[in-house]
Amino acid sequence: MARGGSRGGGRGGKSRSGGGGAGGKGRKGDSKKAKVSGRGTTTASSADTKAPKKFGQLSRKERDMMEEYGELVPQDFEEDETDRVGSFRKVVKEADLDYQSALKRDRDLESDGEAEEDEYKLDRPSAFNKLFGLLKKSSKRQDEWKKRKLEEEGLEDMEDEDEVEEEGEDYFAAGQALFVTLTEAERKELIKKHGKGYLQALDGEDDDDEDEDMENGGKEAPAGDDEPESSADEEDVKELAEEEFSDEDSDEEEIFKKSKDNFDRHFSDMVTPLLAPKVAVVELAGAKWKSVSYEHPVLKRVEKFDTDNVEGQRKNEKSKKNKHDLESLMIKQRIQSHWEEVNKSVQEESSKELFTPLQDALVEPINEYRDILFTNRTMQNAKEIRNLYALHALNHVYKTRDRILRNTGKLQHHQQNPNSSDAPEFRDQGFTRPKVLIILPFKNTVVDVVESLISLSGSTQQDNRKRFFDEFDDVEEEEDPKNADRPADFVETFRGNIDDHFRVGIKFTRKTMKLYSDFYSADLILASPLGLKTVIGAEGDKKRDFDFLASVELVIIDQADDMLMQNWDHLETVFEHMNMIPKNAHGCDFSRVRNWSLDGRAKYLRQTLMFSNFLTPEINALFKKYSRNVAGKMKITQGYEHGSIVDVVPLVQQNFNRIETRTLAQADENRFQYFIEHTLPQLRRSAVTQTHTMIFVPSYFDFVRLRNYFTENKYSFAAICEYTSNANVSRARSSFFHGEVSFLLYTERFHFFRRYNIRGTFHLAFYGLPEHPQFYPEMLNLLALPAGKEKSRSKHAAVSGLEDRAMSCTALFTKYDLLKLQRIVGTERASNMCKQEGRDLFVFT
Repeated sequence: MARGGSRGGGRGGKSRSGGGGAGGKGRKGDSKKAKVSGRGTTTASSADTKAPKKFGQLSRKERDMMEEYGELVPQDFEEDETDRVGSFRKVVKEADLDYQSALKRDRDLESDGEAEEDEYKLDRPSAFNKLFGLLKKSSKRQDEWKKRKLEEEGLEDMEDEDEVEEEGEDYFAAGQALFVTLTEAERKELIKKHGKGYLQALDGEDDDDEDEDMENGGKEAPAGDDEPESSADEEDVKELAEEEFSDEDSDEEEIFKKSKDNFDRHFSDMVTPLLAPKVAVVELAGAKWKSVSYEHPVLKRVEKFDTDNVEGQRKNEKSKKNKHDLESLMIKQRIQSHWEEVNKSVQEESSKELFTPLQDALVEPINEYRDILFTNRTMQNAKEIRNLYALHALNHVYKTRDRILRNTGKLQHHQQNPNSSDAPEFRDQGFTRPKVLIILPFKNTVVDVVESLISLSGSTQQDNRKRFFDEFDDVEEEEDPKNADRPADFVETFRGNIDDHFRVGIKFTRKTMKLYSDFYSADLILASPLGLKTVIGAEGDKKRDFDFLASVELVIIDQADDMLMQNWDHLETVFEHMNMIPKNAHGCDFSRVRNWSLDGRAKYLRQTLMFSNFLTPEINALFKKYSRNVAGKMKITQGYEHGSIVDVVPLVQQNFNRIETRTLAQADENRFQYFIEHTLPQLRRSAVTQTHTMIFVPSYFDFVRLRNYFTENKYSFAAICEYTSNANVSRARSSFFHGEVSFLLYTERFHFFRRYNIRGTFHLAFYGLPEHPQFYPEMLNLLALPAGKEKSRSKHAAVSGLEDRAMSCTALFTKYDLLKLQRIVGTERASNMCKQEGRDLFVFT
């Protein structure tokens, strides 16, 4: 403020304390006298009294008076010549002086059409000129006008802080924007004088910006989100205006009753009184979901849960035809035109269908806003699934945006054309703007999703596109010779950028897709569990923020099985802080927040889509705990006929030992006791079988426990886990290969991220079955590595050929490992192995 004051005082003495605009203490006294008496202290000259005033020299009040009465002073009140000595003196207000100064600076700085515009306004006083001035203030030159006014007042320093708030309050506060329309004659006159391009600039700041922030009570994006704006075409503005100002569908209840769109029926505020019985089914202990199970030719095993009566659903499911079109699914027209081009990469060349068989089977339940747990994801159908949920997410964003714009237009229309009826009330939004959250494990998948969104949206401009691809796709995809002997799933998962700490907000407007948008002005958020965790923080942290998750209506989790290899607790933390009442308002217009959000019931309408390669207890528990959608949910799984055990190459005896345990809480303790009392002594029985033994440990906590036990008992061993440095990994592999250590502790997470071939393995012990079924044959195939290791093996072999007969494999499991066991030995055999009584050893060769 000190700087602003000095700059204001240096402009020819125009200090704000001068009252009338001239410096000096004398004027200050005259100002006080003028306020008391209203008359001047000096006699006006004859030249001043006789010379007529030009319209441009008049104050704003005098101009309004002249426009109203036709002349400066009505004839009935004209003073006599004798009274002219005591005539009223015009008192110039500060606001009038600022306005005149701004006009003068405009004429001096701009000699083109802007100067002509001011002249036009001063020389032709009329209602049209007054309207023209209002349009000018609301046009793209509004920032320049504001800046000049602040310079006059010496408040330039406050411009950045107040810019967003003032613009939002003037034109977008609470959705009560003011639209000024021109008649056809006035438009033609403007086009004749200034050209058609100038008229388009006067049509508004850009339709994208006018409609992009109605989500948060009309607030502008926070400072720093300064992407370039794009203008709207006249046809788009006209089409939007016609849609907004139509009164045919002003009744929200009628829309809810008549609409066939699942979006309207699921997220409308009209569902609030219908939630109570459905919430009771979800939450109350005595109530249960109504479920039905069936076999689908494409989806395999489907288990469907509903809060309503589902009698006869089995017949309905079998009779459904999986042929859907975009029109019947109520996909927005702007997306329909791009879907076929985007999805052709996953279609067969001869196919003329819009969806693949898998997409056709999934699109209807997804469009019904059901929660879905899909555990049949593969490397082959990953692109199909990604295109489908990108279509659904973008369609949801556009529907939400268009609904808010349409309702805002109706409110504006009612404000301009008030009638006897009350103003309509619309509850069409949440506490914050973000509506879609997509959680992914690595940056390389984010690139694929964003590319699909860009193609589907048909946006002509993507702000910060180069910055995004430089950051997320900065790794050159060159063929790594080390990947030549690695599985295809590893190459696909770890291609490109595999950073797991990221978050980016995306805002959609009519023609623009804005990457790196602030969370509170974004429509869609792409993030990893770790990226969200660092923002949410932990209890007791000074800086925590999770209000942006308050109004999320669609959550998509892709590659959930890969997140098991990261930190599953981060994902649970995200769900714990979702759909909570925000701590701060964040510019929210509470008059338009849906009642079910105000009641804290948003979690009962949130849709959750989870895609995984297989089902695990952690994924199952997360879906069961946080899937409370009253629209219902579906769990899609598959049976395993043979399992991954058929991929084992060497002829080695495989022993599966079942560990008896009463509860899940005791399983870990019982497993540890069984291993040190039975399995480990068998591995150390002789000098031949004790060496070159790898112990595969799925859990890091079990790995630490075993490592401590081996250290305390002074076993000869090496250990490799995901936290081991590269140097120690190389040292441990070398020691194990040359027989310098007898045991190697090896974790599943390390194998997931590195996929090394650990040579020198004679005996393999699975402390627990791996989550990834392909890891079981991969580890067993280490026993059949190619030649080149005979010297090392014969060093520890007593007779020729002993190495083949001495190779062994032991796997421990409990009845709680049923899902893992199914993927390895097959569904039917796994069920028998877990339930069969009187037998705890099962041998496969």
